[in-house]
Amino acid sequence: MKVILKKYNEKLGEVGDVIKVADGYARNYLLPKGVAILATTKNLTLIKQLKESEEKRQAEEFKEAEMIMKQIEKATCTFDRLADDKGHLYGSISEMDIVNALEEKGLTIDKTNVILEKHIKETGSHMVDIELEDKIKGKIKIKVVKLKKEKKDEENT
Repeated sequence: MKVILKKYNEKLGEVGDVIKVADGYARNYLLPKGVAILATTKNLTLIKQLKESEEKRQAEEFKEAEMIMKQIEKATCTFDRLADDKGHLYGSISEMDIVNALEEKGLTIDKTNVILEKHIKETGSHMVDIELEDKIKGKIKIKVVKLKKEKKDEENT
């Protein structure tokens, strides 16, 4: 049976692809779940419209992601952390710390978008990779500053 995919499926294909599948698979799964529709001439024209709207939506998402990346690259996140005399942090800066710092600046991303080989455990400046879409990659500057002992003493009192 020939069907047209209405939704992306990793194993079957992209939206709008015409594929041939077993009759039972089409009747019992693809059609009832709304993943596909029968490949008729009327449905072929309908799917063309679906494909065009999907392409427009993806283009808009891509533009939005590019704008967010430009804002991220301009931003610098500064963290005040406790550290020893050699500049080693007592804790670390993780992906979630970076996401939270960006949220405070009005930029929302997911922690999976932050690419860290290992957590930051040293004071100083660091460049961290950010990947929003497959093709949209950039870097953000992270500054880690040693927290002064006076602040630490004030917190303890």
